[in-house]
Amino acid sequence: MIGRIINYRYEVLEKVGDGQLFSVYRARDKVLNKIVALKVLHKELAANREFAAAIEASYRDAARLVHPNIARVLDVDSSGEECVVACEFVRGVSVRDRVKRGGPISVQLALDIAVAMLQALDYAHASGFTHGDIRSSDVIVGSDGEIKLTDFGLSSALRGFPAIADQFQLRSIHYQAPEVVEGNPPTPASDIYSVGVVLYEMLTNALPFDGGNVASIALKKVKEAPVPPRSINAAVPKSLNDIILKALEPAVEHRYKTASAMLAELRALQECLRLGKTVPVDEVVEHPAQAPPAAEGDALSRSYWWWLGLFVVAVLVSLGITMLVVGQRAEIQVPQFLGLTWDEAQKLAEERGIELIDDGRVYSETYEKGRICSAIPPAGTMVPKNNAQVRVKISLGPSTVEVPDLTGMTEADANEAAVKAGFTIGKVRQAYSDKVPINAVISQDPEPGVRRPPGTAIDLVISQGPKPVPQSTEESVVPSPGEERRFSVSIEVPTDAEGAQEVLIKVIDAAGERVAYQELHDPGDKFTTSVSAQGSNIRIKVYVGGVLVRDVTYK
Repeated sequence: MIGRIINYRYEVLEKVGDGQLFSVYRARDKVLNKIVALKVLHKELAANREFAAAIEASYRDAARLVHPNIARVLDVDSSGEECVVACEFVRGVSVRDRVKRGGPISVQLALDIAVAMLQALDYAHASGFTHGDIRSSDVIVGSDGEIKLTDFGLSSALRGFPAIADQFQLRSIHYQAPEVVEGNPPTPASDIYSVGVVLYEMLTNALPFDGGNVASIALKKVKEAPVPPRSINAAVPKSLNDIILKALEPAVEHRYKTASAMLAELRALQECLRLGKTVPVDEVVEHPAQAPPAAEGDALSRSYWWWLGLFVVAVLVSLGITMLVVGQRAEIQVPQFLGLTWDEAQKLAEERGIELIDDGRVYSETYEKGRICSAIPPAGTMVPKNNAQVRVKISLGPSTVEVPDLTGMTEADANEAAVKAGFTIGKVRQAYSDKVPINAVISQDPEPGVRRPPGTAIDLVISQGPKPVPQSTEESVVPSPGEERRFSVSIEVPTDAEGAQEVLIKVIDAAGERVAYQELHDPGDKFTTSVSAQGSNIRIKVYVGGVLVRDVTYK
């Protein structure tokens, strides 16, 4: 596999690792000139063409997710014998490997990782996606501190093929919520459960529930309570311990309702630790010391006043608690914000005493651009009056945009125009054309003007110029073995290349293989040079920056 060029685009550089479904390689995208992670589905799974097609459809759907904490899906193809997925390459180590090598992670770093995971999930859930297969091996921590959640799209493909999913159930069962283990589809609540498991694992180097088989683990998730992480690692604050246990509640209704709700509590805890504030813990109840024995003469009197005082204190405490509880239970019903503009929603929120929080922009097929398309908590929910907050997302409009017209552009200009419009370049192949200049786009798929989701790959056909006609004489169509022939070779150095690029032309003819041209050229250079060769079956190979860009054989 090393050295192969997949789909005329991805040059495989090295193997990164093997999973139960994919082998992962570091590869170079020849079109975008960047490093990507290339995931190749194992052959025995790719042989099931329906499953391979489901993998392609699921990952293409996930390609719409664009977030700083999500490893983006760039391209996917199952049309050949192999099923490959190209993803953003993250230089780093997974949480699972980090814990295995170094033991429990510090509280502060664990919080940073969990916050990044929840930010990614909050965005994905608002966009209509659930991950469904979060494991500690899916969370990558980069050397520069960036944190990425990977593998969006896999679980939806597996759900359609239960026979295949059952083969790999043990890989995920430790992280799955009880309702998912029982066969229900994943939901935002099940993703929150998985975050709780990863957070538990980071802080304890252990899993909440373990066992020798799927059945025993599944039973423990429903029947047993996990050992509190604070009991394993004393450095875990009590409040963080409680947050984890709430996320691991077996009943969905007892967990956090949304990723943003859990995110808010973790951020508050981060702030406490950052400012050096005392992290809230259970209050210690101090029992009054016993009074020394009273003299016999006034024992009854003292006892009477003591009991009277205790009764008064109890009444006052009870009254105070009642008032506090009543005050805390004062609630406001969240009105309907969906479909309103920000200004309209802000005015309504002020009237109701609610703080409206702008939680970003997302695509929406239901609400037009500029209208609120998501509100958490939703309309009708009762929220505390002293903490009435609603997070809203504003629509960017439909999630499809018009495909730009790239025909006639150079490959570099086409790539720039596609990226600017929100698309990527997919497969690139070459073809001869008498009408389109060399290195210009002959055609594209999808065609210009149609609407597609942002991030969709556009396949290109690049012109090689007119089909070459071998030089010949009237007396002989086939050149003699020693006859010298000359060929013009036109070359264009990509404008987005980094620094000067070596242009190398190799000729393979009757005399053997030799270098016919070798010079450095700046990005954007366009030139034509002449090379000579002898006889027939002449092969000319052109390299730019070490990449083979043309390989033509002349009869």
